[in-house]
Amino acid sequence: MFEKILIVEDFDTVHKSLSTFLKTIGKPKVDIAPYCDEAYLKCKRAALDQEPYDLLICDLSFKADHRNEKITSGEELSILLNKELPDLKIIIHSIEDHPSRIRKLKPFINGYVCKGRKGMEYLKIAIDEVSKGNFYLSPDLETALSQSNIKELTEYETQLLRCLAEGYTMDEICAEFTQKGLSPGSKSAIEKRLKELKDEFGAKNNTQLIGIVLSLQLI
Repeated sequence: MFEKILIVEDFDTVHKSLSTFLKTIGKPKVDIAPYCDEAYLKCKRAALDQEPYDLLICDLSFKADHRNEKITSGEELSILLNKELPDLKIIIHSIEDHPSRIRKLKPFINGYVCKGRKGMEYLKIAIDEVSKGNFYLSPDLETALSQSNIKELTEYETQLLRCLAEGYTMDEICAEFTQKGLSPGSKSAIEKRLKELKDEFGAKNNTQLIGIVLSLQLI
């Protein structure tokens, strides 16, 4: 079982209940970080002091306030820590359950539990499974991931739609793709791919296309 755990959660009631819960399934040292930047620094500091955290339990969304944060989501934090501290186990504990987001995060985490009626029950199982070296996904999320009709965007499509969402013109998108080495980068090729995406998502125009992919959390 894990001996040193960091909870990354910005709601007092949630992290207090998590801390209490964790102490009922063992005697780990539990620390709290309400901000992703703070969590990152705590993890790095602990590793440098040769007293690393064994487990990170992290939400995905954090309410913005007066602080200017560099790492603004649990997704960014998890990916970053997975690369820099590969021995750290990470369990996402979030209300967000969209399949595309889970698939995107899966290579960088060790478990994903959806907050809900049985959230603590599933979290207990997740901690046990992850401590044994297994990956754990709560049953409600396994059902969502089993859907085969969820559209997966390629990196090219993701970059294209992000540029469009940020208000880039076609000429600016062409220049951006040329700079990043994304191919095909010609205006005609980009317009052709946009037309194909609109057909795939049933969108009448670019604005509606962006609205759809944002609602599906694909970008």
